[in-house]
Amino acid sequence: MTDLKRYRIHYNINGNPASLTMSSFDEPSLEQAELEILLHHVREPRASADAPWEIPEAPSEDCRMRELGVSDIQIEQDR
Repeated sequence: MTDLKRYRIHYNINGNPASLTMSSFDEPSLEQAELEILLHHVREPRASADAPWEIPEAPSEDCRMRELGVSDIQIEQDR
């Protein structure tokens, strides 16, 4: 049987500690955590994934995380 679990995502944004909680059946990947952070902090979300025909210098998700100043992402199960 699968149980929905709560996970806490800890990170720094512009040097300040922050965290948020998300629910998932499995521990979220780093990419899932990054998308959750983007959704939480970006007021007007733009497309967050590059189209298959685009060849960017860096993936859009990475650029947006740098623009926000997000670093040191850690994921732990919320007890």
